[in-house]
Amino acid sequence: MRSTSSRRSAVALLLCGTLLWPSAPPVAAAEAGTSTEPALMLKYAAPDLPDRSARRLLDPIPAIVAKELRIRWLPVPQEPSGKEPDPGEIPVPDDAALRRIAGKVSLASERMEKVEGAAAERILEEAEKECRSYRFTEATRPFLAEIFLRRGILRLWEGKASDAEALLSRVRALRPGFTPDPALFPPQVLSAWEAIRHRPAPEAELLVESLPSGAEIFLDGERRGITPARVRTKNIAPVRIRVSHPGYRDAETTGQWLPGDTEILRFSLPGDRVARLGELLAGAAQGKGGGAGPLVEELSAAAGTSRLAILMLEREGSGEGLRARLYAGRPSGQDPALLGEKSIPEGKRGAEISGKWIADSLAAAGWPKAEPIGRPWYNSAWFWGIVLTAAIAGVLASGGGGGGSSGSSGGTVAVNF
Repeated sequence: MRSTSSRRSAVALLLCGTLLWPSAPPVAAAEAGTSTEPALMLKYAAPDLPDRSARRLLDPIPAIVAKELRIRWLPVPQEPSGKEPDPGEIPVPDDAALRRIAGKVSLASERMEKVEGAAAERILEEAEKECRSYRFTEATRPFLAEIFLRRGILRLWEGKASDAEALLSRVRALRPGFTPDPALFPPQVLSAWEAIRHRPAPEAELLVESLPSGAEIFLDGERRGITPARVRTKNIAPVRIRVSHPGYRDAETTGQWLPGDTEILRFSLPGDRVARLGELLAGAAQGKGGGAGPLVEELSAAAGTSRLAILMLEREGSGEGLRARLYAGRPSGQDPALLGEKSIPEGKRGAEISGKWIADSLAAAGWPKAEPIGRPWYNSAWFWGIVLTAAIAGVLASGGGGGGSSGSSGGTVAVNF
């Protein structure tokens, strides 16, 4: 019956409209999201705040603010550090390298048997240099111990007992279970070994200096003092040395040192413009002058935007809770304008409160607010509702007319459902 066909057509039309309708709004949303303005947020935490706690509060804030304002955050411009590129990890010796080192140690032993001390010393230095070019592993430690042992014997030949004992001490640190065999070593070697047997095992000693001085020293993340200072390590594997000073960017290096090694490590710390800006603003808040305007202008120019917000986080005067201060950059090298201060809790709750407060404060200062995503008239529910209703009515009406005509020609009564 035509009435049944009409009903099916109406249902199909309704389903098609339902499927097509949800696909339209995202287009409008995508178009609305293209008009964001570039902006820069600088975050500064007072030095007495634990780094982890400060990050937990500060890190989520830019995303929270970006939901309320029509902006997109730019990365903080970094100064070139002038640091040499990291050469990468220290390579592990392969079989070919180990064979070369073994060959040099064997050749030095042959020279010593011929009492060619100078030639043996030169070959041993080459073998040690090659060992040091690779990561210290269980495969290289026996070679290094053998090199120091033979160099110690050469020092005894030269009558330099103290130098020989220092080298034998390094052998004992590298091979704690080793003891010279009396059947293989002369009495003078056995005597020198006995002299160092009860001494503490030597450690690597590093003199760490920095410009400026007064930087904290961290060895594999553990605080070891303030520059200039001597740092000792028993670790024969690669270690990371980092120095940190308020107002400057951290500097670090990775290296490996053997027991008895000494070295001077000098670090020149590049200035951290954000930290310097924080110090200037903190001083201005205490009535100790300003001068932050030129630095703000420099950072704005480097980022390529005139919209700049500065968030400072410090402890409350009572020592309990946190206090945030919000500044906005101003043109022509003027000091940034203080938009407000607020006491906030720590953690995630503090980030949510701060983000909303910052968004409201910046919007009040003229930053563009995020507008609700609008839909054009052809993407509205009422429009498509009218279209679908009219289409279904038309299909039903068409089906009804066709059924009546058929009924009159056949001499029967047609019932439209």
